[in-house]
Amino acid sequence: MSSTAYCYTSDKDSHVFSIFLRNTRHHNDLSQEQFCLYLREQSSLFYNLDTITVSRWERGVNIPSLAKQAEIVELYNHELVDIYGKDNEFLNECTKLLALPINKRKSSHPYYRNDEYLIEEIDNDHPCFHLILGMILQYEGNPCLSLDEINSQRKQLGKLKISVATAFGGQIIGHCLFMETRSHIILELLNFKINLQDIAELDAKGQANAVLVLSSAGATTQVENSLMSIYMHFFASQKHLTYLSFSVCDDSFVKKLNGAKLSPFKVKSVSKGKNKVDITSFLVSRSEVMANRFLLKLAVISPSNLNQIIDVGVKGKQAR
Repeated sequence: MSSTAYCYTSDKDSHVFSIFLRNTRHHNDLSQEQFCLYLREQSSLFYNLDTITVSRWERGVNIPSLAKQAEIVELYNHELVDIYGKDNEFLNECTKLLALPINKRKSSHPYYRNDEYLIEEIDNDHPCFHLILGMILQYEGNPCLSLDEINSQRKQLGKLKISVATAFGGQIIGHCLFMETRSHIILELLNFKINLQDIAELDAKGQANAVLVLSSAGATTQVENSLMSIYMHFFASQKHLTYLSFSVCDDSFVKKLNGAKLSPFKVKSVSKGKNKVDITSFLVSRSEVMANRFLLKLAVISPSNLNQIIDVGVKGKQAR
C-alpha cells in the first residue's frame, strides 16, 4: 500500500484524515475488518488492504495517498477539501503559496514591482466588462476564444466569470477567465469542433457539471496562485461540478500545470494569421482534483482567506 509517512501524535493533534476515518467507521458501526472488506469491494485501489493498515491509518502512524483518501471520503459523501480546510498545518501550507516574502517574489510585469494589489470580480453588468474581456482574449491569443462582437452579446456571455488583479493606479497585473458549462460542450471545444462564439450561442438547457478555465495569468507566481484559488475554490464548493478543464496557450501556465503533475488531454497547433499557436487542454475529474496536493491547497482557500492572505502578504506582515 502506498502511504504518506506521518508521526503518531495524541488524539488532540491527530491527522485530520485519521480522525475522519475513525469517526466514519464508528458512525457506520463497522469493525476494522468490515471496513477493510467494504473498501476492497468498492475500489481496486484497496485490493490488498488489510486491517493492520487500517489500524495504522486510524492511529496516524501513516496516512494513505491523497488518491486513496479522496476515494474513501467520496464513498461516504464527503470531500477532502472540507476535511483539510480544518487542518491548520495544511492551511499554513496554502498560505505559503500566496504570501511569499516580497523580497523573494519575481515580477514579469514591466511596471509592477510587488506593490499592494486587489482582486475584483467583473461580471457582464460591469461597465468595463467588454473591454477587459477583449484584453484577455487578445492576451491569450487562442483562436478558439474568438468572438464576433463582444458588446452586443452580453446576455449570452453571462456565464463568463472574470477576476482581475490590479495594482496601484489600476494597473492590471493578472486575470482569470472561466465559466460553468456542461462536460459535453467542453469536449466539443477540446476537440476543436466549436469555439467560444459557439458556446455563447448554445442553448443553456441542462445543469452545468463542469468548470472551463480559458485564461489564467499573473505578474508573479503569488498573483497567479491567488487568481487560481478563486476558480479552484469555486469548483470545490459547487458539489454538482464533476469536471475541471483548462484550454490555454500560455506556455508558462502550461508548464505550471505540468509541474502540478497534470497530463494534457490534447495539444494541437492552430493557425493564427501567419503564426501557429499550440493550444493545450487539460481535463480533470473531481476526484483527481482532490487527489492533487497543489490543486487541493488552492481549492481550500476561501475568498475570505484569500483577502486576509493577500493583505498579510503584500504588507509584509507575519502570516497568521
